[in-house]
Amino acid sequence: MDADTRTQFELISEITDLFRRARIRFWLRGGWALDFLIGRVTRTHSDIDLVTWRRHAGRIQRMLLTSGYEVAAVTDQAAIHFAKNGQDIAFAFIKRKKQGRIVTPGREFWPWPPFPDTVRTLKGIACRTMSVAALLEEKENYEKHSGRPLRSKDKASIRALRSLR
Repeated sequence: MDADTRTQFELISEITDLFRRARIRFWLRGGWALDFLIGRVTRTHSDIDLVTWRRHAGRIQRMLLTSGYEVAAVTDQAAIHFAKNGQDIAFAFIKRKKQGRIVTPGREFWPWPPFPDTVRTLKGIACRTMSVAALLEEKENYEKHSGRPLRSKDKASIRALRSLR
């Protein structure tokens, strides 16, 4: 495990502990979610992607700032990026609409599937992850919704996720 991967893994552990104590649910997303689903680190990651409820945004920001994180970027109500130890930690925010759909504020055109309570463990760290189906749906529709082409790591993730179905 290289130094960045080790640092990211330590940050996932720290965030998991902080959020557990604060009783805030979150889900791993992206490459780290895939690693937890597979049960091993599959590649070097450029960041940590997480999803949580928008109603916790203020508490999360106060809690992480107190724990040595810095705010790196805020995207309206949709997301906030933190940095610690040279690593980017991105939170996408979700909320439930009256019809029951789960959406990111400002991106209602791309609703989220249900979020499972399933906990996955990797090297002693237990986290909720997005489901295989949800991760696959996100990757397969990335280009359509973002307007950006799939990267090689996205294509590799799609193959890995399909093998887990």
